[in-house]
Amino acid sequence: MVTTETVKYLKFIPARFEVVEETTYVYACPKCGMMKRPQKDPSLLKGSVATPSLVAGIMNAKYVNGMPLARQEREFARYNLNLSTKTMANWIILCAKRYLQPIYDLMREEFLRSRYIHCDETRLQVIDEPEQKGTTQNWMWVYLTDEYSGSPRMVLFQYERTRGGYHPVEFLGDEFRGYLTCDGYQAYHGLPEQITVTGCMAHARRRFDEALTPLKKGFTKEQLKETTAYQAMARIGMLYKIEELIRNQSPEERYAERQKQSKPLLEAFFGWLHTLEGSVNRSSKIGEAVLYALNQEKYLIAYLEDGHLSIDNSAAERAIKNFAIGRRNWLFSKSIKGAEASATVYSITETALLNGLKPYDYVAYILERMKDLGPFPSKEDLQQLLPWSESIPESCRTNRPGAST
Repeated sequence: MVTTETVKYLKFIPARFEVVEETTYVYACPKCGMMKRPQKDPSLLKGSVATPSLVAGIMNAKYVNGMPLARQEREFARYNLNLSTKTMANWIILCAKRYLQPIYDLMREEFLRSRYIHCDETRLQVIDEPEQKGTTQNWMWVYLTDEYSGSPRMVLFQYERTRGGYHPVEFLGDEFRGYLTCDGYQAYHGLPEQITVTGCMAHARRRFDEALTPLKKGFTKEQLKETTAYQAMARIGMLYKIEELIRNQSPEERYAERQKQSKPLLEAFFGWLHTLEGSVNRSSKIGEAVLYALNQEKYLIAYLEDGHLSIDNSAAERAIKNFAIGRRNWLFSKSIKGAEASATVYSITETALLNGLKPYDYVAYILERMKDLGPFPSKEDLQQLLPWSESIPESCRTNRPGAST
């Protein structure tokens, strides 16, 4: 033999199901008849065939991969498994409430200790909301920390019936004191005085882009450069170029560079917009863009105050992405309990992704551990299960931290 050649191929092995049988031997004393039964391992849901691995697989398919329960039911049927949509929905609701909610509550405690957070909201229709029309939109609110917050990375979803500004007030309570980055929705501007609101430059830039896009068909490149929309986009682009250059610097260094480079550019930008305020057509796209930026000026320049702050609310928009993809597939939530359970599961899976965990493995792990810990786990035990805990097994970790897309 001269040498050996090795060729590798990749095979796909479809999912398979196993039935696990537990046999318990019951003994009786031949003299007195007393029965002796050994203690069984606790089941995930009493009287159910559900296991941590099965429920985690269902949650992962729906909330991470956007597969509706009805589609999962059909897929299970191909493996001769009769598992109805209603049964899976009940499992999700029960497990989210019993096993995941305590983790969520502890995450929220940590979240409220942060000084730098983001917030956004997105539509969700809940069919069984009482006293509302079938076309009424309900809302999923999203709260999160980002890479600059100086606290654990997390996303918290909260289902609410309306888009009222009192929802973030109730969620944040009296405990949170710090900066909240959000879009220009007016409801955020009525938050308590201990919360400083910072704006989203991406929303301002988007409006100028919307004003520029229709012009591209009839204008030459040189003519486009003379338009207000193009010049505004160029000015904002310089601000983002600075952010790109200081991205990996410390908050103190980011603050110093912003004061040196970004502050003069922002002052010049808004000074220029003020000169246009009286001359633009307020009903035009460019008029709307100019007025939006001027109305938001106080909030758009607030990120200069602290190096922990972000120039925009893109982190929140990214956090909503998986939810939005899933919503296009499953369309609505049937019940309020279902919407609340979805908020809890999305919070767990999205936070897992931000912390470099594999959602399926992580959810299966915490379901198994919570089942074994019993109905009243200690706070110390729960802290070991948080997504950023060093106690999470290596089998739950991925080599791609933050890979949520």
